[in-house]
Amino acid sequence: LSALLATCGRGRRLREGVPCAIVGRPNAGKSSLLNAMLGWDRAIVTDVPGTTRDTVEERCELEGVPLRLIDTAGLRDTDDPVEKLGVERSRKAMEEAGLILVLIDASRPAQDEDFLLLQEAISLAPTILVWTKGDLPAAPVLFALQDPARLSGVISVLTKADESTPFLDLPEGVPVVGISARTGQGLDLLEAAVAELFPREESVPYGQLLTNARQEEAARRALESVHRAREALGAGVTPDALLTDVEEAITALGELTGQSVREDVTGRIFAKFCVGK
Repeated sequence: LSALLATCGRGRRLREGVPCAIVGRPNAGKSSLLNAMLGWDRAIVTDVPGTTRDTVEERCELEGVPLRLIDTAGLRDTDDPVEKLGVERSRKAMEEAGLILVLIDASRPAQDEDFLLLQEAISLAPTILVWTKGDLPAAPVLFALQDPARLSGVISVLTKADESTPFLDLPEGVPVVGISARTGQGLDLLEAAVAELFPREESVPYGQLLTNARQEEAARRALESVHRAREALGAGVTPDALLTDVEEAITALGELTGQSVREDVTGRIFAKFCVGK
């Protein structure tokens, strides 16, 4: 039962997909990346910042990893009440995400807001820094990575030799990828980065994976009942006094499997005991 409960997270990922929030400032290329990852135009793309006002969700699979992609509204301070609601939903998507893609437009100078957003994302979930619009002329880079070799794809960065450039010291395990959603360049590297964060797991036989909250709750109740029964046996309680805990465990297992096993199993367990005296 303990091993079965340990499959809850994996089962939920397989059924629902890893929630992947695509975040960044307005016009960073979030909707373009969503469309490129899906292979079709799901979200509206324009050059006008703030086009996306609400979250847009769609499922896809990258390198065997099921994802629930969430395109979000651009994060910025705004007085527009509708856009403000979109920003709130974007932040909620970040808080609930299992993976965050932080997009920074490489054709524009990076801003403090970009780095604050990146730090926030890293504190919430596994994060990938994605430099976008690699097909456009690159803007002057305002910072360099401590290790430029970590940047994959089409974007170039300054080296540590340029002492006039402040450095962004990313924590270990934060991939950095440069892409162009328009040309598709670098998307294979983004897929590889996702696969590295969520390595493919061995297949599990049917029926040995919990995929929803109801199954998890039933398995947990069964395990708790078994633990109580074992503790009572260790304390010297007679087996016939354990009937309530055993029945609760069997009922929970029946809910888990969809089968009625109570009479069959309890009959075998208590065949040698006179229950009720």
